[in-house]
Amino acid sequence: MASSSWLDESQLRNLKAQYEAQNAPGAASQIQALVDCVNTLKIKVGVLGGRGAGVSTLIQALLDKPRQVKDPWAYFRETPEPTKQLTAHIHPTYPNLVLCDLPGFEASEKPAAYLKRLGDLNQYGCFVVVVSGSLGDTHLQVMKAFKQKGKTFFLARTKVDLDLHTAERRLRFRYNPDEQLRLIQKELKETLAKNWLDTKRIFLVSGLELEKYEFRHFEDSLEGEVLNLKRSHDGDLEDLKVVSPKKMEELYNICQSGSLAEVPAVICNALGKPSQIRLDVAVIGEAGCGKSSLVNALRGVAAGESGAAPTGVTGTTKKATVYPLPSVPYLYLWDLPGVGVTEEDVSHLDLSRYDFFLLVASERYKHAHSCLARAIATAGKEAFFVRSKIDVDTETRPGSPPVPKEELQEQVRKSCKEALKKDGIVSPQVFLVSSLTPEGYDLPLLQEALRRDAPDLKRKALSRAIPTVLSRLVRRKSKVLMKDVWVKALQICLCCLEKPNLDVAENLVTNIASFCIDLGLNEESLEVTAKVAGKTLRRLQEQVRSPFAKPLDSTYVLGLITKPVSLSSWAWSYVPYLGRGTNLEPEISFESTYGMLKQVVVELSEDAERVLYTALVEE
Repeated sequence: MASSSWLDESQLRNLKAQYEAQNAPGAASQIQALVDCVNTLKIKVGVLGGRGAGVSTLIQALLDKPRQVKDPWAYFRETPEPTKQLTAHIHPTYPNLVLCDLPGFEASEKPAAYLKRLGDLNQYGCFVVVVSGSLGDTHLQVMKAFKQKGKTFFLARTKVDLDLHTAERRLRFRYNPDEQLRLIQKELKETLAKNWLDTKRIFLVSGLELEKYEFRHFEDSLEGEVLNLKRSHDGDLEDLKVVSPKKMEELYNICQSGSLAEVPAVICNALGKPSQIRLDVAVIGEAGCGKSSLVNALRGVAAGESGAAPTGVTGTTKKATVYPLPSVPYLYLWDLPGVGVTEEDVSHLDLSRYDFFLLVASERYKHAHSCLARAIATAGKEAFFVRSKIDVDTETRPGSPPVPKEELQEQVRKSCKEALKKDGIVSPQVFLVSSLTPEGYDLPLLQEALRRDAPDLKRKALSRAIPTVLSRLVRRKSKVLMKDVWVKALQICLCCLEKPNLDVAENLVTNIASFCIDLGLNEESLEVTAKVAGKTLRRLQEQVRSPFAKPLDSTYVLGLITKPVSLSSWAWSYVPYLGRGTNLEPEISFESTYGMLKQVVVELSEDAERVLYTALVEE
């Protein structure tokens, strides 16, 4: 950390010694008071769990130092060395937050013995209990002890990525990650409720995949609880796959060293040139309906060729497999396993990860297709209905009166459209295809429809992701700014030794103004954002609600960070001769300065998110 020299207590003590050598006892006492205040503001968070639960890995993730492993699954097979004694880690963004890696407990260890090993629980501000499976008696007894002491605790259920991997292999086509996560959380909540413990702070996380699951929510909640920070940002970077890696790199560079006023231009450029936006199209339907054959036909690949989807008389797709569509850059066809015929089978599907659907049926429109169509419509997504094997259906049956193929096709198309409308598909498009005769029927029309609609579908996919993109970008930027808050507060308090308070306040006003520029809230930035997004300046200005985004008076700011003159000093100043020279100037408080700067970043971040949302999302 660039600011680490200012966080070292020994640096402050050396400075104190210099002032003492210069016979400046007043300055030396102020530095000592600053050291005492810094130590008072430190908050310890105890992180504990059973051996192998992933406590140390979780702490490294919170410190923004995730463990890098080539084979994640090999990591889970390791037998980690247990933490034998308390290890303290200073948080890189909040130096007053100390994460304590507490000794873990063995499965056979009695809860009372383990609690005795932990020592005085009052020295910790709150606790994080890490569990990698079901809750055991030791976990429950420890949490009950925290409750008795009036201590807040968070429950971090780790290694959920391993749980989902196992569930996927066991459930196969019935696997739905969202449902598996709900089941894990439900089990934990029921166990805690039975033991009269708080069920509101349960988080499902992975110490190796920080952008997935609930790690960011856990991190925000922990920091919010301990440091009294308000957080409204939500969403996971996993949802940002629609944005090209090049665009994401641009956005992250902005977070690191630019102004958020640059974000609208990058996103509007992506919307205007959607060729590099990713579009995930799920090919979905019952087993054996010809999904894999359709994927091959759309890609112009014959069955059995290198890179072709495996096909057969019975269902051959066992897990979701992705194939690029050469005719449309960044469009990917997902060949999904066949679904069953009940609503429960459909409920197991995770439709949220796909942007568009090809709903395939090889026979008449049935209940399974109805369930799928309704699920897609409910998710707010769109679909093409593909009636496969149409060549078989339009063959003239022996003994049946001959009917023109065109008339039969029109009957099938009309029947499918009417059924789709009843299931919530507003303007259904139906394609009758045969993978055995690709140039016959509607396969060329389907290929052309995908090429034609891809730009609009990509824009819609990015538009759905924009709120999450903005939320994560603002959070990243706010964390970058937060890293300077502690050191700025220390520097301001040290400057008071040599400069008048009003000069210090003016310096603080300048720092706040720089935060506004970084978050795109100054007048010039708002004008740029309004112009790029096509919104009125006044509409964006209405989203800026923090008083710190307005012009600030130095005297007002000084009042926020100073402690009033004590009654004893005021009274002593009136004592003849002895009270002469008593300093009645208000004293700048490090705690107030640090607290105010934190509040500034939080409030301005909320304003920045509102401004960007209004500019890029609201109509």
